[in-house]
This record gives sequence, C-alpha cells and structure tokens, in this order.
Amino acid sequence: MSFIFLGRIVQAGLALLALRVMTMMLSPEEVGRWSLLLAVTSFFVLGLVNPVGMFINRRLHDWVKYGKIELYMRYYCIYLLSVAFLACVMLYVFNAFYILVPDMSLIWLLSFVVVSIVFATLNQTFTPSLNLLTYRGWFVLLTLATVAVSLCVSFAFVFYLEPNAELWQAGQLTGQVIMAVVGGTLFFVFAKRHQEKFVSHASMRMTQAKLALVFSFVWPLAFSVLFTWVQTQSYRFIVQGSIGLEVLGLFVVGYGVAASLIGIFESIISTYFIPIFYKRVSSGDKREQALAWHEYAKAMLASLCVVISVIISLSDEFAFVLLDKSFADAAQYILWGVAAEAARVTVATYALLAHAGMDTKKLIIPNFLAAIAAPILVFVFVSAWVAHGVGMGLAFAGCIAIVSSHIVLSRSFDIIMPWTQLLRAGLIALSLFFLALFVHGLLGVSGTFVASLAWLVAGSVLLLSTLYMMLKVQINREGI
Repeated sequence: MSFIFLGRIVQAGLALLALRVMTMMLSPEEVGRWSLLLAVTSFFVLGLVNPVGMFINRRLHDWVKYGKIELYMRYYCIYLLSVAFLACVMLYVFNAFYILVPDMSLIWLLSFVVVSIVFATLNQTFTPSLNLLTYRGWFVLLTLATVAVSLCVSFAFVFYLEPNAELWQAGQLTGQVIMAVVGGTLFFVFAKRHQEKFVSHASMRMTQAKLALVFSFVWPLAFSVLFTWVQTQSYRFIVQGSIGLEVLGLFVVGYGVAASLIGIFESIISTYFIPIFYKRVSSGDKREQALAWHEYAKAMLASLCVVISVIISLSDEFAFVLLDKSFADAAQYILWGVAAEAARVTVATYALLAHAGMDTKKLIIPNFLAAIAAPILVFVFVSAWVAHGVGMGLAFAGCIAIVSSHIVLSRSFDIIMPWTQLLRAGLIALSLFFLALFVHGLLGVSGTFVASLAWLVAGSVLLLSTLYMMLKVQINREGI
C-alpha cells in the first residue's frame, strides 16, 4: 500500500510539474489552441471509444478467467482503427466549413486525433487493467512512466524546435505510444497467469447476440458521454470568438489547475476502491451492488468535500507555484474549476450504479439536461461576466447533472447514501477552510515562491493525514 501511495504522490508531482512547464514554454494563446485540439480529440474518444472501454472494465475479470481477453482485445484494436478512420472522414468534411483549431493544418489535426484514438486509448486501457487485476505496483509504475516520458519529449520539442501547441501535443502523444507498447506487453503476460479455464476460439467469435449485448450497454453511455462533452468542453468553441484565445487559454489553465488537483485525488481513491467495486458487482446480486456502491461513494464523496476545501483555501498558493507569471490572471478561475470538477466526480460516482446494474440508459437524461444547460448558460453569462461567466455556466450545469442523476437513478436502483460520513466530512472541510482563513490573516499573503510552497507542503500534509484518518477503517477492512 505504501508503495502505491508513494507512486501516486510522485505522479501528482509530475502532473503538476507538467502544468508548470507548459505555462513556462507556451503563451496563453498557444494554450488556448491546445485546449481546442484536446476538445476535438475528446469528442471522438468520449463518444465512440470511452463507452466500449467501460464495457471492457465491466467484463475484464470474466474474459481473463476464461482466456478470452487476447482475442477480444484484437477486436477492440480493429474497432479503434475503424473509429480513427471515421474521425478522419468527419474532420476532413467539417474542415471545409469551419476551422476547429485556428492556424493548425488539417494534417496535424488528423494525425493527433488518430494517434490519440488508437495508441493513447490502448495505453489507458492496458495500464488501468493491470490495476483491476491487482497488479497495482505495475499500474503505478507505468502511469508514472507515461507522464514522465510525455513531459520530457514535449519539453524537448518546444525547447529545441518551436514553442507551439502542435509540438507540445506531439510530445504528449509520443509518450502514450511508447507506453502503450510496454503496457500491452505486460498486460498480456500477467493476464495469462489469471486464466483458470479455456474456451474454444469458436465460442469466442463475435456473434450477433454478443454485438447486441455490447451495443445495449454502450449506446446509452455513448450518448451520455457525448452530452458530457457538450457540457464540459463545447464552451471552448462557443467563446473563443467572444473572449479570444488569450483569455480562453487563461481560463483553461485556471480550470486545469483545479481539474489536475481533483483528478489526482480521484485517481488515488479509484486506484484502491474501483477494483473492489467491480469485483463485488460482478456477482449480479442487487443488494450487493447497492452495498458496493455505498462503500465507494463513502470513500469518494466524503473525501471530495475535504479536497475541495483545501484547494479553495490555497488557490492563490497553487497558482503562484504551478503557473508561470504570464498566467498569473488564471488564479481567479480556479474556483470555477473546483465547482465544475467536483460536480463531474459526483456524477461519475452516481453513474457507477448504472454500470453495476448494466442499465446505462439511466444516464442519458441527467447528461442531456446538463448538456442543454451548459452552452446556453455559458452563452448568456459570458456576455456579462466574460470568462467568469463561463465558469458560472459550467458550475450551474454541473449542479443540474447532480440533482437529475440522483432523481433518475434512485427510481431504479437502491441508493444507500453515506449521509453520516458526508456530514462529518462537511464539518471537517469547514474547519479546514476557517483554519486557513485564520492563518492567512495571521501571517499575511504568501508573496514569494518559497512561502507559497511552504503553504502547499503544510496543506498537503494536513490533507493527506485527514484523508487517511477518514479512510483507514475502510482500507483496513478491505485489506488494501
């Protein structure tokens, strides 16, 4: 456990270092262009790839146990190539009417999208699958290697060639390609060790019935995640003309600070508890599924309350340490990132209920409502509050997604909410927030890099200690 935790801390440091390096090497305008490129790529990955990946997670243990995984992964690779081809056709046609990323050639755009769909997806499938098979050490090592290699190559490209969005993303994807090969090799080696039985290749052929099963699970997720894309990323194309690439870049970076920090927390919690959740729900027992979700929600949502409090309390220090001076104005947008990302994590936690019950259609309505609300609210608010209007629109849309998720899912699933733990976590979060206010008032504002770093170190130690005290009973009980 200590090795995994240490690995996650190192990963967090590398991810935050990457943010610092990017803001040092790229201008706000280039970061704005980079954010548009990511939005284009994620449109295809979220809508056409991510749902199939969720299905693989749901069935992974059975496929490995019966020796099906190698053949089914071949089918998956064929599917990814098909999606990449479809994306190229769509972007080629659409590019004739609207340039998605200003000043970026179509060849660059198509190359990035194809490599992301195929190699980045495979890397992000093989490596987390090692965690699901309980090879957590290898999972952490490969995750660290991906971040480190990508950062080094991106830095080399923009330092020695040209500081632009294209070369930065080229470096990121180079790391994904390298680690996809390494991770895939290790995954298949370890998967064979878990094989208990073997079924004939004839019984593993892709039949109409199997495709129907996959489709019934995937199509609601596809709509849901596409709606999520509209909710969380379409604003970049909506507002780039009204607020400009520079302000867009500043907002994306401020939002990105919050997203990175909350994402690090989410990955640490899910590393421990997601494998347990999927293992418990694989039995199909409804009561067991409800209890499994309760345990996961207790860990994720209660911890989230404390993390939100610490990030908001130390937002100025995070901006001072993680961002270059040219991005100093991005600090004011961290709060909106915290609100929107906290909503995303909460909705994702609710969504696991539908995954457990293999009834993902229930996710469509909440995501549809949020997808309708987000662009409308952003469009309305941005005219009055500029980039702050973007944050307000995303935060309100996130609230709509949470409320509608609870209402819709509670009608079909037994939701056992961890209200006691949430109340306790809320009180702890408020205590930490007021403690930070008091100490800030006593010592004054952190005006130097060293002082800000000291604040973050102290805050991180306090946060990690608090989270451990909150989760130690669950960790000990589950034996993780």
